[in-house]
Amino acid sequence: MTDQEIPYAGTTPTRMCDVETETYRRALRGELLQEDEPGLSSLLARGVLVANPFHHGIYVPAPPRYLETQLHASVLRSLTATVEEFAQIPAFVRELEAEQQRHGESLSPAASVHLRSVDAVNAEMIRTTMGARREILTAQPGFRPTKVLKGALSRHMEPAKRGVTVRTIYRASERSNVVQSQWVADVTAAGAEVRTLSESFPRLILVDRAHAFFEAFDEEGVLIPKTAWYSQDRAVCEVLALYFYTGWERADPWLPDAKDGHAGHAGGAGAEHKTTKLQRTILRSIVAGRGYDQIGKDLGVSERTVTVHVSKLRTALGFKTVPQLTHWWATSPERLLS
Repeated sequence: MTDQEIPYAGTTPTRMCDVETETYRRALRGELLQEDEPGLSSLLARGVLVANPFHHGIYVPAPPRYLETQLHASVLRSLTATVEEFAQIPAFVRELEAEQQRHGESLSPAASVHLRSVDAVNAEMIRTTMGARREILTAQPGFRPTKVLKGALSRHMEPAKRGVTVRTIYRASERSNVVQSQWVADVTAAGAEVRTLSESFPRLILVDRAHAFFEAFDEEGVLIPKTAWYSQDRAVCEVLALYFYTGWERADPWLPDAKDGHAGHAGGAGAEHKTTKLQRTILRSIVAGRGYDQIGKDLGVSERTVTVHVSKLRTALGFKTVPQLTHWWATSPERLLS
C-alpha cells in the first residue's frame, strides 16, 4: 500500500457517523458497495477504506497503524496551515490600516496625527478606549459638561469591569461639582480610580501606553480648541505615562461617600487628616533640607505654588512660622501617611 495524503476537511476525521459505521461493517463483510453508497465517499477520502483494484465495488479496510500515521499527518498539516494563517493576521491588519489611512479613515501604527475636529477625536478615542487591554490613564483639567460626562461613562466603566486599570486625574475644584461627583461614584464602583490635583496640568488620555491623545497648540503656544494630537509612537506614550504618574503620586484620592453615594475627599473634612498628599510631600522635602525652588522643580510646580501650600497649611494649623509647622510635622502621626 502506498502512502497518500488524507484530506482534513475541518470536521473531526477520527469519528464515524452511524451511516459510515454501517458502510464500514459491510465492507468488512466483503459486500459489494455502490459508488454512491451513503458514507462511502467520506470513508475513502479519509483513507479508512481503500478500493480493491481487482474487484470493482469491493473495498478493504486500511491497516489501523497505517491509518493512525496518516491521520496524524493530516491533522498536523491542518494545524500547520492554521498557524501560518494566524501568523499572517498582523500583516493583514496593517494592510487594512494602510488602506484606511489612504482614505482618511485611520492612522498608521507609529503616526502622530493632528485630529482636527471633535468627531475625529471622539472616533479614535472610542475605538482605542473600548479596545483597551491593560490600562487607561486620563488627565482632565477642565470642566466637563453633563453630556460629555455621560458619553465618557461607559468608556470608563466597561474596561474597568473587565479588569483594565482605569485612572483619572481631575482638578481639585471639581469636587464641588455634584454631577462630576456622581460620575466619580459610578466609575469607582466599577473599579476605576480617581484623584485630584490642586495645580494645573494638561489634558491627556493614554491607552495601553500605545495610544496617546493630548492637546494641540499653534506656533504661538495658543491652544487649538476642539482638536488633539493622536500618537501611537511608543516612546511618546511611555514619556507621557511617566508624566501622568508624576502627577498621580501627588494627587489626592477622590473616593465615594458611603452616606450619599457621591464622591468625597480622602483625608478631607470627613476624615481626621489635616494634610493633603501634596502637602505631605512638601513637608518631607522641607525636613530633608530642600529649598522651595528645588521642591518646585521636583514636583513640577512653581516655587510660588510650594510657598502657597506651606502658607495655607501653616495658617490652617494656627502656626506663625515654618519651624513651628515642621516641629508639628515631626511629631504628627500624619508623617506615616503616604
